[in-house]
Amino acid sequence: MGLMTSMRERMHFVLWGLLVMFILSMTIGGMVGGANILDTIFGRVNPSEAIGIVDGEIIPPDDFIRAVNLRAEQYRNNGRETDERLLYTIRNEVWDNYIRDILLYKQIDKLDLVVSDEEVIYHLKNNPPPFLIQDPSFHTDGVFDQGKYAQAVNNPVGNEWVEIEHFMKNTYIPNYKLQQYIASSVVVTHDEVKEKYIKDNVNYTVEGIHVVARKLQDEVSNPTDDELYQYYIDHIDDFTKDETRNIRYVKWAKESAARDSIRVFEEAQELIEKVKNNSDFASLADLFTDDPSNQVTPDSGRGGSLGWFGKGQMLPSFEEAAFSAKVGDVVGPVLTRFGYHIIKINEKRFNDYKEEVNAAHILLNITMGSQTREELRRQATHFSYDAQDYGFDAALDTHKVEARKAQNLTAMAISVPGIGFMRDVVKFAFNDLNKIGSISDRLENDTFFVIAVLDTISPKGNQPYNLVKNNIQRIVLAEKQKSAANNLASEIRKNVDDGLSIIDIVSDDSRLELVATDKKTLSRGFNSIGRSYKLIGTLLDSEVGEIIGPVETARGYAIIKLLSVTPFDSTDFQNESADIYTKLTNEAQQNAFDNWLSELRENADIVDNRKYFY
Repeated sequence: MGLMTSMRERMHFVLWGLLVMFILSMTIGGMVGGANILDTIFGRVNPSEAIGIVDGEIIPPDDFIRAVNLRAEQYRNNGRETDERLLYTIRNEVWDNYIRDILLYKQIDKLDLVVSDEEVIYHLKNNPPPFLIQDPSFHTDGVFDQGKYAQAVNNPVGNEWVEIEHFMKNTYIPNYKLQQYIASSVVVTHDEVKEKYIKDNVNYTVEGIHVVARKLQDEVSNPTDDELYQYYIDHIDDFTKDETRNIRYVKWAKESAARDSIRVFEEAQELIEKVKNNSDFASLADLFTDDPSNQVTPDSGRGGSLGWFGKGQMLPSFEEAAFSAKVGDVVGPVLTRFGYHIIKINEKRFNDYKEEVNAAHILLNITMGSQTREELRRQATHFSYDAQDYGFDAALDTHKVEARKAQNLTAMAISVPGIGFMRDVVKFAFNDLNKIGSISDRLENDTFFVIAVLDTISPKGNQPYNLVKNNIQRIVLAEKQKSAANNLASEIRKNVDDGLSIIDIVSDDSRLELVATDKKTLSRGFNSIGRSYKLIGTLLDSEVGEIIGPVETARGYAIIKLLSVTPFDSTDFQNESADIYTKLTNEAQQNAFDNWLSELRENADIVDNRKYFY
């Protein structure tokens, strides 16, 4: 009964984790087959009613927000502060989970993967989900105890298993069956197991020549404008873009001002007075210091202790004050780039004829105060009013400030050049109610107040040639260098076949790199070449003494001579083959499922309305 009591006491934690996973399945289970497809087809779904649509299935905003809040609460329960950046990450996680689960549920319905009560019991006993395996209620010495778990399953008390059984029947087992269905197509052969063993255990000794494409840059002509434009036309599908928008903005940095330095200086003087009036320095340090290294635990600190230090270990002004003071003195406020310090000298000594000081300090950072914040807010607000009344450029002139540009913003961008993370600026730029010349309200993040103006809108389509020309030039030039490397490697191969020494060929040509005699397994990269799957495949089919190549590498082309191969250990292979087979099978099954899901998502009709909400 002790275990069941523990189980019941911990069940709210289990169910909380279960709820995070289950909330999507409940919502999605209700959506599949329940959306009005005609509304979707004819575009009659208002963004306010759908944060997204996946193959006709609506994701209601309320359900999405509920799932985000549950996930955020989970982060907070784990001690994470849910700032805007983390919330953005959580929203993306929930979005991806919705798409994945909707697509999977459609396939589960299509394949009619129903689950019986007997299957629920079987899986609960023999294939428990990870959150149950990880539950400490079922652990002994930190390891999952099958006996404890079986006792809890076989002796239910109350209704603690009801939600879990529901989750198993409607979510966990159907997904498990679907993965098994996809995995059934995977076959790992004996030859594949043997090849994996050889790659990881058999040493190949090679030598050769590596022709590095970039070393031929002086021998390759720069692409002509006609070549670049032809590449653009031939690869036009590579240069599509979503709608982008360009803005200008003015920012006011949330930084301390002179008044803040004076305020912190006066606070430091007040603390010094308290010490002089017999207040405990260590207690004041634990209470007021901004030195992050002072905190040992959430409830205790180091009393500001810095321990022993010699000259050259502290900032100059701090060091000068500490070494000039006497034992027992409290000196300051001393200004450094970290703020104002109050320093207490505990002891002094000479160590190897060098003076050392044992001291403690209280650090007060110079931070922006409320007056400074209000002044910056006032400046930004005043600028916004003037910009809306008289125009953005007129406000720039009146307020004597400069604007910066943020170009080619996309609807789901999270960062603005020169500002950092600030989704509100992007939301302003993509608000369909805003036209060219629209002025934003006062926007802010932890670092800046911002006023923005919408300058231009670039519709979805192909990127203009002039904007991608430089990128195309790099691509075409690299291709020409790679082609030249292939031609040179072919000439070198002829010279090697004619009996010329590899070392002599390399020593006479700075464009080449020597692959010195190198002994490695194929799963590792050879000198100069690194890992090359084409080279690995070729070596597996080569005989000792054979010269191979040119073989393409990441940086060019190689000509390789296979000098020796260590013998194949059939006994060790037999011992290892079962583990290798299991590993390859697991990897192949996971890859098959991931590829299948990726193709499913690629072919899905997905409407993303998140830009209207966040």
